[in-house]
Amino acid sequence: MRSAAAIESTHVAHRYVFIDIGNCEHDDLKSILERTSERTHIAIIADNAPLQEFTHLLADPRINHIISREEIERGVFVTAQKLLTGDIFGIERYLPDGTPVHYFRLNDFKGRGKAIDTVLDFARESNIRNRLCTGIGQVCEELLMNALYDAPVDESGQQVFAEVDPHDRVESCSPRPVSIRYAATETQFAIAVRDRYGRLAKNTIIAYINKCLTSPTQIDRKTYGAGLGLYLVANAAASYVVNVAYDIATEVICTFDRKTKLPLRLVGVFIHPGEAEMLAQGPTPETQRHR
Repeated sequence: MRSAAAIESTHVAHRYVFIDIGNCEHDDLKSILERTSERTHIAIIADNAPLQEFTHLLADPRINHIISREEIERGVFVTAQKLLTGDIFGIERYLPDGTPVHYFRLNDFKGRGKAIDTVLDFARESNIRNRLCTGIGQVCEELLMNALYDAPVDESGQQVFAEVDPHDRVESCSPRPVSIRYAATETQFAIAVRDRYGRLAKNTIIAYINKCLTSPTQIDRKTYGAGLGLYLVANAAASYVVNVAYDIATEVICTFDRKTKLPLRLVGVFIHPGEAEMLAQGPTPETQRHR
């Protein structure tokens, strides 16, 4: 690992860069960023920080990954592996080898309810405490509703349910199936929800979470819609990872601490190679829900 001083006058030509900001000042980080390409993917290794600090760092288009020092060993390995191979999907890499992963597929509101009940039954059988089960249920609800009714777009890229009242959407089936995977280990509970559209953009995630964090008024579900959902997910989870292959799939992976809830300590936005430009062109249909 090179120090900031060592690269003071050097252009950082690497495609993937890991920066430990615990060992450099703000000006050092700024200096490093100035020497990287616009196409560089930067992972930040940081001490535990509030969610707002994570979103501030992620606002830079090159910074797509935040890894807490507590997660440095596995977090750096998994992040590097995904970046280098382009194989970005799958909950298994965030779990110990051999951990059983369960699967549920659905395409409507009734299936969403059955999926949540199934996940929570498994969580209780795994001796997950009641308070954590409540958080897991809320996150499952938000992610599944987004995948079922916000993600779908038609052939022209328009949101399928844009003109349908949210209360009426529950009578409709999603054109493509949604899946949820879930697992429990000795220290964590993990879920992953995947749609078959791949339109969720990084700037959407950051904008909605920041809106919730900085709003002077109480967060209101009707006002913030998907933004509230993204905020609840990020605020409840120990890790929050979004994998996107444009026009193919979006997968959101969350893990939860089984014991004491610690601050969010692993954030990642992985865009399948060659598709980052498509997702950087501006708001996508998934950004349009109830602003």
